Amino acid sequence: MRISSDYIAQLFINSQDQQEAALAQTQQQISTGLQFSEPSQNPVAASQVLSLQATLDQTAQYTTNSNLAQSRLSIEDSTLSTLTSTLQSVRSLALEGANATQTAATRATIATQISQQLQGLLQLANTQDGSGQYLFAGSATSTVPFSQTGSTFTYNGTQSQRLVQIGSNRTVADSDSGARLFQQIRNGNGTFVVGAASTNTGSGVVGLNSVTNPATWAGGNPPYTITFSTPTAYAVTDSTGATVQSGSYADGQTLAFNGAQLQISGTPAAGDTFSVAASANQDVFTTLQNLVSALTTTGTPGQPAVVNGINRAVEAIDQSLTTVSNVQSQVGSRLGAIDSQSSSSSALTLQLKSTMSNLRDLDYAAAITKLNLQMTGLQAAQASYVKIRSLSLFNYIQ
Repeated sequence: MRISSDYIAQLFINSQDQQEAALAQTQQQISTGLQFSEPSQNPVAASQVLSLQATLDQTAQYTTNSNLAQSRLSIEDSTLSTLTSTLQSVRSLALEGANATQTAATRATIATQISQQLQGLLQLANTQDGSGQYLFAGSATSTVPFSQTGSTFTYNGTQSQRLVQIGSNRTVADSDSGARLFQQIRNGNGTFVVGAASTNTGSGVVGLNSVTNPATWAGGNPPYTITFSTPTAYAVTDSTGATVQSGSYADGQTLAFNGAQLQISGTPAAGDTFSVAASANQDVFTTLQNLVSALTTTGTPGQPAVVNGINRAVEAIDQSLTTVSNVQSQVGSRLGAIDSQSSSSSALTLQLKSTMSNLRDLDYAAAITKLNLQMTGLQAAQASYVKIRSLSLFNYIQ
């Protein structure tokens, strides 16, 4: 069989094209630092890299969400601390105003201070984060949560919370509803509230009160009315008018009935009444307004109407402080959850990048060795072809 020179040349060209293509691919790998630049070069690895990259991008978004939520919650935590300090300051002023040594003028000064604190509370309720979104508007973060018209404070936000996804199966609320924090505060001791009738003429003042047996209280028929037939005799009736309890009274005595107890000091007049009703929601703004009204009530310091009003305001402030403390504790738990998730996300990101590197990144030492072998092989093939091409039968004729 005769092999033509053209055939030999074509075989060489084909072989050289293959070697040059392999050499070019190795050179491209070295220049890019990647084992492959197109999916067709390694379909299996390329598919795995795409999947890993999608997970990595998603994890990066979760990290961004976590950072934003952490920023908002940190601002909220700081705001709640300021809110606590403000309410504690108001409480101290209220107790100062209840002191019998105060004059009408000094109580008016205290009332003015509390009115200023009221405006400070409104500003805290309308706190914004770094991007101008409101913290206490619920899910309506672009809406001013509270507005004031005269003595009326209106909540304009929603009852819900905005949830932010910080992990594949984990979400966290990045704020709280202003309604819960500032409006949905149970007055009195949280279960019942005691009120003195405005027509009372005696010096009876309601002090400490609490629930001793929730089951008995729940089984009763509030509201209850405590009526003094004489300064030393009282009767308790329920909502049906039935007498629950009656007895004699002495200054500072604690009255106990149907799972409730309350202390009354002073000397009530015959016909004086006190109501014991289930607690209801009372916003903190109303509480401070009621306190201002009590402090500016005309009469001598220590007047029962003033002291009763201040005592009820202090109870409501205590309930607000409890609510703020509970919310702040939850904010702390959410910040802890974000820290925990951030650590998990960082570890996952490191693992994903390591796996991607093993699949995609180039082993430079092996690639350079391969490049040298390919260049040597190509040069050897070219040199061999030059020698083979120059041969003919005339080379063998002597």
